[in-house]
Amino acid sequence: MILPTYNRAGVLPRAIDSVVAQTLDDWELIVVDDASDDDVASVLAGYRDPRMRYVRRAVNGGVAAAQNTGIDHARGRFVAFLHSDDEFLPAKLECQVGLLSRAPASVGAAESGLDVVWGDRQIQHWSPGLDGADARDVLAYRARVHISGLLVRREVAVRLRFDEHLRGAEDRDFCIRLVETTRLAFVTQSLSRVYKTGPRLGRQNKGPIYAYLLEKYGDVIASDRRMHADWHYRIARAFARADQMPDARRSMRRSVALDPTRARRWMLWVASFGGDAVCRAAFRAQVSAADPARRARPRRNGERPGMNPGRSLPSPPQTGRSAPT
Repeated sequence: MILPTYNRAGVLPRAIDSVVAQTLDDWELIVVDDASDDDVASVLAGYRDPRMRYVRRAVNGGVAAAQNTGIDHARGRFVAFLHSDDEFLPAKLECQVGLLSRAPASVGAAESGLDVVWGDRQIQHWSPGLDGADARDVLAYRARVHISGLLVRREVAVRLRFDEHLRGAEDRDFCIRLVETTRLAFVTQSLSRVYKTGPRLGRQNKGPIYAYLLEKYGDVIASDRRMHADWHYRIARAFARADQMPDARRSMRRSVALDPTRARRWMLWVASFGGDAVCRAAFRAQVSAADPARRARPRRNGERPGMNPGRSLPSPPQTGRSAPT
């Protein structure tokens, strides 16, 4: 298992404890310290567990670089990725290692459902986001992605690696290439818990990240005008959240030019010609209008149309002993 961390020593024990609590006890944990300012090494030293290894990067490179460092140090047959503020549920390894061990070599990864903690909201269960999805579904955000739900054969992870140009959305980029490369197996039960609380990378300016991905997958995105328009809209919203209004205005105009049928975007398109202050107010009004509706809408099991969770849950192994993860 690969656990990248940066200045998260305070929450790190929860993640490590979830690994120690696994019902499968043949694992390795590689904690990759991405040049933190706090004392990650002392947290790990308190466990005195030979299955744990501490690797410190000399220079901060972001989650993608830290996860690649973990891949380079991994020795087991499979790798899993755990963010330092999340946790694995006890049967995570036993279920997924058992599933991949029984699967043919053409199945390169297994994905499970997730529990998600949204601050004061109750935990929600999301079924596997990649079940029934292809690369275009992931690229178009029709498929949900979170790296903590995956267990990947090490040779697949070594071949794909994470794109170190990305300081966000590196998991989506990885999964686009994952579903292009190999078949996946699925466990519909929740095996990981993700916390959407505290300081998170999701609060960074993702405008440049999305612009990079638009260029990287430009041919595929441009082949579908609606998807192309959605990407420019996504970029516009990201720049608006970061208060980079000239970039937000340009991207908003491009989005509507590509697909003028989306009536809800017209107000933002008109505002984009009115200057930064007008456009800023329009984006804020849109967010204010959307948030209450999002909070009030009951969340279901997270399944997309076309998902077939019933086919994907083999019986978990009784012993589950396998190679280190």
